[in-house]
Amino acid sequence: MVHIQFAKQIVETLKSICDHNINYIDINGRIYASTDEIRVGNYHDAGHEAAKTGKTITVEEDDVSRGAKKGINMPIRFHGKTVAVIGITGPPDEVTKYAVLAQRITLMLLREHEMDIRDRNNQSQMQIAVRALTKNMDIDQDFLNDIFQNNDININKTGWKTIVIKAHERYHPANASLIESGIRDTFEKIGQNLHTYDYPNEYLVIAEEENLQKNMFRLQKLVDKYDRILKIGIGSTQTLRRQYISYESARIALASLEEGSSIAIFDEMDLQILLANVSGNIRDTYLEQTLGKLTKEDCEILRMYYDSGMSLKETANHLFIHYNTLQYRLNRIREISGYDPRDFKQAVVLYIGTRILQLGKRTNAGRMTEDHKMTAGILEGGER
Repeated sequence: MVHIQFAKQIVETLKSICDHNINYIDINGRIYASTDEIRVGNYHDAGHEAAKTGKTITVEEDDVSRGAKKGINMPIRFHGKTVAVIGITGPPDEVTKYAVLAQRITLMLLREHEMDIRDRNNQSQMQIAVRALTKNMDIDQDFLNDIFQNNDININKTGWKTIVIKAHERYHPANASLIESGIRDTFEKIGQNLHTYDYPNEYLVIAEEENLQKNMFRLQKLVDKYDRILKIGIGSTQTLRRQYISYESARIALASLEEGSSIAIFDEMDLQILLANVSGNIRDTYLEQTLGKLTKEDCEILRMYYDSGMSLKETANHLFIHYNTLQYRLNRIREISGYDPRDFKQAVVLYIGTRILQLGKRTNAGRMTEDHKMTAGILEGGER
């Protein structure tokens, strides 16, 4: 549980930046720290409900009969369990940001306390090791060897991979503690001690390939649970000391993720390796010269045509159009673009364009950059 001294420390910290009353509530609904001292020891109904359900409870209006005040009550979860609830009085839209801040401060204090119990110094050293290995930092090798030896890590094994778990920049911060808890729980279940958080939104873990293969379902379960929030890139297989190569390849895998996908494995990639390493300006220029005059519908026909192995019958069935209509549309694409979709060499040019568009969709689903405005224009459709 969150100890009373922690709660008082957090309340006092937030008091200087928040004009609203702050309550820390235990899992039984008792207020055990508050900026409104007369409420300490009182029962808090909404806070108790948040603790029982593990969900944020919002009170829209004051209820004098129940002694409830409008505000927000957010559960604080640690290792998959609700350990306390932060309640802040005031308009919910206004006070949510303070509740999120209180969550983070509480988790920070809890982790510090836990790390002291489990040998805080060793945990810190493991995080240093992960950063040194993945970023190719200059570090004393004897120090690194001691870390490996103390944690029974066999540096002679060759099958190691770096996994990068990236959170979407725009996910709601109220979910931060839940998501972070889910990620750390997954790391523990995989049984890998070499993991760390990399500011602002990446989590890194170095895992043995054999162990990773057995636990891929756990990673899939994690991204399924936090759909559209978490993406995972798995780097190439390397020795432990060459994890900086695996880390870079994991980032390439992330950059190559297509729409609807959540996990990318570098060792299973081919063309994506090249496309992910081409700058946005070059990709946009390529699209302008190949698909720039085509409509969105034309591009979708090409994508389906190539996904169907250039089978006219299968493509027509998928698109619910007549065989002859498809022939006509492919001829039209040839006339407009200057490339014949059915000629092997020219088809490769168009196929690469459709793959770049898929990368464009993934980029635009996250954030818009100057480099992808032309791609976005083609995605919106219309002849150019």
